[in-house]
Amino acid sequence: MGICSLPLIFARKYDIMKNSDERQGGSIFGQNFGSMPLEKKVEYLWMYYKTWLVILAVIIGVIYLGCTMYKGRHTTVLLNVAVTGGDSQKAEELNKDFCKYAGIDEKDGIIRIQANIPEDGGSLSSKTALTTLVGADAVDVLICREDVYQEYKKQDGFQETIDFPEDNMLKKKKIISYDDAHAAIMVNAQNQKMAEKFISYLEQLNHINNAN
Repeated sequence: MGICSLPLIFARKYDIMKNSDERQGGSIFGQNFGSMPLEKKVEYLWMYYKTWLVILAVIIGVIYLGCTMYKGRHTTVLLNVAVTGGDSQKAEELNKDFCKYAGIDEKDGIIRIQANIPEDGGSLSSKTALTTLVGADAVDVLICREDVYQEYKKQDGFQETIDFPEDNMLKKKKIISYDDAHAAIMVNAQNQKMAEKFISYLEQLNHINNAN
């Protein structure tokens, strides 16, 4: 049954209801709306107010879209982290853990961790994705494997860097799948202080890992 056929069905049902009520000496308009069964209420509203209901639905949709766009434009990004070959779901757990470590509340802004960059640093798709983000100043901290790290290091693309042990905590948490991991603050980082705090957080993870 298609949606377009609903008005016709309701109209037919309404005619039947009206004729039945008239034969009984009454009318649907004389009934108390609150006492009507739910099915009759829906039919009644659709029959006489469908245009307004559609307009209301459109208005609500426009307001919701506008609020979403406004929120997106006015959301403060406190830190941008890029992870090559990462797991987005596990990276979200890292995000929450760092926010707790740094005392970041939702009203302060968001930490954006993009972990969906392909792991193969030599592939065109991986290079394009990462280069685009870095070129747009959208990476404050980069977590990557050895080959990507060396490529940007040769270009003096980093400030502070740290190296992870082979059996590192990020791998244990399944955020990354490789051993030769590095983390570094990009030379064009837009959120320097928060990037330094994130590096300190990663160093703490290293210490916890070494202690275990």
